[in-house]
Amino acid sequence: MNIKELRELIELIEQSNIEEFEMERSGVRIRISKSRTGPVVAQAPIVAKTPSTDSSERIQIEGAPEKEETNHIFTAPIVGTFYLTPKPDAEPFVKPGDHVTESTVLCIIEAMKIFNQIECEVEGDIIRILVENGQPVEYGQPLFEIQVKN
Repeated sequence: MNIKELRELIELIEQSNIEEFEMERSGVRIRISKSRTGPVVAQAPIVAKTPSTDSSERIQIEGAPEKEETNHIFTAPIVGTFYLTPKPDAEPFVKPGDHVTESTVLCIIEAMKIFNQIECEVEGDIIRILVENGQPVEYGQPLFEIQVKN
């Protein structure tokens, strides 16, 4: 299942009356359940996020609502391990100050030994990278802050 299919599945679940959905295909198990804050996607194996990272992200996002209005917060489309470089000794895909378009590869998220290239959704400039290379990420976790070009 690719990222586009996963996003479409999440949208269908959000629009329906289904509270929980579970699917297994080709050895990959996906479980989506609605919560009060939106859908939660878990893809086996489930990677736990450290409490300190979670609380600091909430402070960054909730503490600066004016930035959300002018800047786009790009979030993780899947659960996995975040990589900013294609190889350990390579240059990062993007760094603060870089201009990105809708087809720019921002990072790789490894999920179940599959390396998924994550492409940008908007055009603009990278302001901040909100996670560290090699860090586990959850679905919906903020990864990049992008100043959108109007």
